[in-house]
Amino acid sequence: MADNTYISNLKPNFKPRALELGKIPQYQYRGNLKKELAAGTITAAQAVDILEDMLTVREFEEMIVKLRSGAYDACKGFQYRGPTHVSIGEEGYAVGCCSAIAYNDFITSTHRGHGHSIAKGCQSIRGMSVAELKARVPDCASDKKKDLIEAALENHLYRALAELFGKEDGYCKGRGGGMHIADFKAGHLGANAIVGGGVPIATGAAMSSRYFDTGKVICCFAGDGAYANGVVLESLNWAAMGQFTDPTYTKHPFGLPIIYVITNNHYGFTGRIDGEVAGVSCVARRAAGFAENNMHAEVVNGMDLLACRDAIRRAAEMCRKGQGPVMIEVDTYRNYGHSLGDPRTEYRSKEEEATWKAIDPIATFEKQLLDNGCITEKKLAALKQKVVDRNARMAAKAAFSADPDPADVIRYMYTDTTAEVVPEEFANVKPDADLPVVKRTEDGQITYKDAVKSALMEEMVRDKRVVQWGEDIAEYGGAFKVTKGLIESFGRDRVFNSPISEACICGTAVGASMTGMRPVVELMYMDFGLMASDQISNQAAKWHYMSGASIEVPLVYRASVGGGKGYGGQHSQTLESMFAHIPGLYVVYPATPYDAKGLLKSAIRDNNPVMFVESQILYNTKGVVPEEEYTIPLGKADIKRAGDQVTLVTWGPMLFDVLKAADQLASEGISAEVVDIRSLVPLDMETILASVRKTGKCVVASHCVSIGSFTAEIASRIMAEAFDYLDAPVVRVGAKDGIAPQAYSLEHAFLPHDTDVLAAVKGLF
Repeated sequence: MADNTYISNLKPNFKPRALELGKIPQYQYRGNLKKELAAGTITAAQAVDILEDMLTVREFEEMIVKLRSGAYDACKGFQYRGPTHVSIGEEGYAVGCCSAIAYNDFITSTHRGHGHSIAKGCQSIRGMSVAELKARVPDCASDKKKDLIEAALENHLYRALAELFGKEDGYCKGRGGGMHIADFKAGHLGANAIVGGGVPIATGAAMSSRYFDTGKVICCFAGDGAYANGVVLESLNWAAMGQFTDPTYTKHPFGLPIIYVITNNHYGFTGRIDGEVAGVSCVARRAAGFAENNMHAEVVNGMDLLACRDAIRRAAEMCRKGQGPVMIEVDTYRNYGHSLGDPRTEYRSKEEEATWKAIDPIATFEKQLLDNGCITEKKLAALKQKVVDRNARMAAKAAFSADPDPADVIRYMYTDTTAEVVPEEFANVKPDADLPVVKRTEDGQITYKDAVKSALMEEMVRDKRVVQWGEDIAEYGGAFKVTKGLIESFGRDRVFNSPISEACICGTAVGASMTGMRPVVELMYMDFGLMASDQISNQAAKWHYMSGASIEVPLVYRASVGGGKGYGGQHSQTLESMFAHIPGLYVVYPATPYDAKGLLKSAIRDNNPVMFVESQILYNTKGVVPEEEYTIPLGKADIKRAGDQVTLVTWGPMLFDVLKAADQLASEGISAEVVDIRSLVPLDMETILASVRKTGKCVVASHCVSIGSFTAEIASRIMAEAFDYLDAPVVRVGAKDGIAPQAYSLEHAFLPHDTDVLAAVKGLF
């Protein structure tokens, strides 16, 4: 057995016993500002800065309320049209948590995330060096750190406001808006409009921090409502996996450095976590279901900034020591409803609101500052006025700044960059053991399966940032043995088993790719991509665009298709058409071993997210694949057979039916040209059109069911862009518009064959 593998020796043990779930401490903090000052955990100047940050968040949010009614004088004439999920009342925990982590640590946020974004940016700016500050505000004339910080804080607020208003100067160039605001240079990996959508991303970022040993902690903000969401619970299970810390599995026992901060403001939209939509009174109790140590979970008073700061400071320290993950539930309250369209009167009382407003985090902290001589009444009034004036000034500037150019409406949909040059520290990896041997025939043929494996091996040797995970891909080599032997060569840090959690498999890849890794993750069946479609379609595909090209998401989803093997309706779907409908995602589907290897290598090096589709019925087919290095560019079709009377366009396993049909047509005197598109997105339309202009007739064929198939996209574009060259309508061939059956006789009738292509072609003559 190789050092990198593990074989279980589990024996039955049914001895009567009881599980001890431990205790989750609640509201244990008994400190105050006086004690913190005496202990040296905070200075008077830091306390004033923290108050300023809370006031900045409050003023920003109250501005939104006023904007909606036209009562914000600084922006008279500006019509705000955007989300209004304000966090008034929650400033204490947002600023307290962000002030307790390092300036270059990461956060992820939620749709109610303005407070997190402002707090993290302010905290990050105050921690920057003079050089970092000058890079952030190059127009600042002063070299003094105090002046640079003030300039950077003003710029931070301006860019946050500009993003809220959908302006080109916003952090995301107006493409994301308030619900997707991000500042990657300040460690803010993005707010998320999908409830819980950012939790697997944060978990992936923590994997990246662990892998690269950066020492960075990820603070993941999500609300109480998110902790009923499947992908959130998957993420907790993922972060607590034993293989990260159990020496039996890993040579680097270090837990994921992530703090899951549950913002328990007691309401999802209107649903109450207390006694209505959950069976626990304490959301942190969820941790008991995922880790023996309860993720060091505790509940803190979210209305007390210092209590939050204390909890997160201790949590971050644990994470840096390898003792993560940690869960902290902050008990807080939102003074407004879900949005400003929610009057709150249907589900909560004025008396309830009054009791929470009586312990407002800003007012209570102000009093402590005054009582401890950190600030005078006069300076406090001046500070408040400074915050109000700065927001008004920056809001006016942002409101009337330039809108994005309508001509750029889909700019940043994809990046045109690739990782053709590997940084020296990641290049030319020395494997832990000899690489798996790929069997070749005398004429240089290998199987499709081994072509995929060869691409994976070569790219993992070339670039240490390439890491794989998925269900059963380690010792077992995956359900189809594609990754067999890779764990022996590269170790469990680079090839490891995941839980059966497709959404988390795909979501962690997003966060990991944002923070330096180049994940290649496996979906055992493409059908399972539907369980992960939010993370694929709303996260991986969208973040480059929504960030205004501030971040790239270089990852590959390997998805196998089982059509033609008698696996029935839930293991046989050919879904590439569905994912081709998602802008921001590349979709590649090679049919030959040569193409599979060359395209997969290009996909791994590309800086866009790629859905790489593999047909299981092709895994054992053979073809000539050179031993020397080569790649195939994405978005370049290949003419597999030349002809001049009819064009046959196809991809995936249908290629071989089409080639068989072309042989039969040739015997009957009809010359068919076969175009294998190889990738749906990007689509090489020019090669298709050039062929159709030559032949005048076209059939488009694939294994997809016909309704909604990408065959229709190709046919439509041919008729729009080459209509004058057509001698007959474009005809499509696909699977029946139904569900894949298991019975062989039915599946054979369900899938298209060469005879269907022949019939379609003959109908054109």
